Amino acid sequence: MKSLNRRHTPYTKFKAFLNEKGVKQSEVAKLLGKSNSALNQNLNGTGGDFSLSEVRTICIKYKISADEYFLNPQVSNSKLHTA
Repeated sequence: MKSLNRRHTPYTKFKAFLNEKGVKQSEVAKLLGKSNSALNQNLNGTGGDFSLSEVRTICIKYKISADEYFLNPQVSNSKLHTA
């Protein structure tokens, strides 16, 4: 079995949101002006990460929180505990 080389943690919660709302990944790709393949790589962590402007566009369109869907809660929590 081929091992995936991930650049970042996959966005499983956002993917679940899209599935729950019946939003196709091709719709998100079109919104961001990128190919379906590029979006899939962003979502699965095998390609580059989303840019801040892409996250902003997604959050405005789907009325979701960047903190909840795109930021790593473990990083946020660890920063809070070290402050």
